Amino acid sequence: MKPLSITLFAIVLVVLIACRNKETTKNKNTSTTINNVNNALKKNTKYHMNAWSEYDTLLLESITIQKFVRNLNGDNISFSQHQLFNSMHFWHRVMPDLKIVDKEIIVVENRTYVNWVGTGTNTGMFGDIPPTGKVGQIHGFSILTFNDDNKIVHEIAFFDKLNLMEAWGYSLAPPVMN
Repeated sequence: MKPLSITLFAIVLVVLIACRNKETTKNKNTSTTINNVNNALKKNTKYHMNAWSEYDTLLLESITIQKFVRNLNGDNISFSQHQLFNSMHFWHRVMPDLKIVDKEIIVVENRTYVNWVGTGTNTGMFGDIPPTGKVGQIHGFSILTFNDDNKIVHEIAFFDKLNLMEAWGYSLAPPVMN
């Protein structure tokens, strides 16, 4: 009877070890996949910042989808790559030396949360406002949403436009009261 119980014990032990190793391998593979996706999202987020800094529409086109949506300070301003490129053109006309640097990138599922700083010299028209030649700095925050191909499908960006305008020498006038 003892050889049968020892054999049975050995079989159960082998099965338990095999199952444990399979579960450990599965966890390692899942962890590796998550790390690979997180790294790809961070990389494309950095590419997004670099594309804006380098005025590189080809790079931006390669990491976004055709129907890209951009929301800026609560307003939807872009519904396509073409409109996104128009926004980029506008800002580079206002500040040809615009540089945007990410300060922190956090990945949560299919989104990155980016704290960034932009700097540039106002040497071009800002709508109807003439250039001042002064350097301004923009502190902003963006949420980038990615699809399964790690391409950006949506951006929500916020920045303090008033602070930028004040750095360029403009001031906020109080309202005229009757």
